[in-house]
Amino acid sequence: MRVLVISESKTLHKPPGEHPENPLRVEKLVSALKASGITYEEVSIRDVNVSEEEQLKLAKRIHAKGYVEYLVRLSRSVPVLIDEDTYMSQGSLELALVTLTQSYLQALNTKNTVFLISRPPGHHAGKGGKAMGASTQGFCILNNAAAAIIGFIDRGFKRLVVLDFDAHHGNGTMEIFYRERILQVDLHQDPSTLYPHTGYPEEMGEGEGFGYKVNLVLPMSSGDDLYLELASRVRELLNRYTPEALVVSAGFDAYLGDGLADLAATEISYYKLGELVGSLKVPVVVVLEGGYSIGLERGVVSFIEGLLGTPREYTVKTTTPRALFRKAVSEAESVLEKSSRRVLQ
Repeated sequence: MRVLVISESKTLHKPPGEHPENPLRVEKLVSALKASGITYEEVSIRDVNVSEEEQLKLAKRIHAKGYVEYLVRLSRSVPVLIDEDTYMSQGSLELALVTLTQSYLQALNTKNTVFLISRPPGHHAGKGGKAMGASTQGFCILNNAAAAIIGFIDRGFKRLVVLDFDAHHGNGTMEIFYRERILQVDLHQDPSTLYPHTGYPEEMGEGEGFGYKVNLVLPMSSGDDLYLELASRVRELLNRYTPEALVVSAGFDAYLGDGLADLAATEISYYKLGELVGSLKVPVVVVLEGGYSIGLERGVVSFIEGLLGTPREYTVKTTTPRALFRKAVSEAESVLEKSSRRVLQ
């Protein structure tokens, strides 16, 4: 396994004022990796031997041409707000394009697992920016998970999976592949209580993609017990589906007390999600999404430990109210059963 950190994500794409998505996120994360003894590599945006023209072409394979050209125009007048949540500043587009390109290149080449740590996040960025009727782009500019899927497609892989466990629904990625036979499993907080207010169980895709979109909803205050239960059921589905490659949108804002969500996961939840991913024994690209508290550092370390199979004695620290637990598991069983009938036929 390789952990790659794009160095400039610690310095570029600075918000014009106070903002939870800022360079300090990656600085703290690197410090946590060092303290835990996890090996990582730092790479520079200059190490990507791909011209800006080619990077923009890649972006236009994922996003609408007009949207990409709009970003280029905005980049000439920074600092500027794309919307009330999403900013661009000096170097924002350059960093976003390199992160997108690295996501693609890692998928094109890796035989094992790569965790790409960079910013800005991407899973809320749809074809034209705002996705599935969302009010904003939720801090995202370009969709890195989608770029990784395109990389795997260009390798000739067909049985592909996106696993997204950010507290917020990955509406951008889901919009991009909503009509495609890309299996997308998204664990997120109840969309009636949290941005982007999409990701209901009945949103199962359209056309060829119907049944390939699996939205598993977690009620507010969901704890480790529910995460572990749903992770075991997702693991069963993926083992039966036998994917050729996997993309993970790794968000850590479901951690207890994050501040931007209302869930209560702790280290064991992320450790078990890491174990799930590692158990598949296929090429994997992990891209960083959300996480805005101490849960980012703790969650990433425990997730990587799970991926590596490092023995740890994490325990269930938080539990979900019984009635909510039973309801969430029942809904998940229904969604997974409907999806299985389609994707396992």
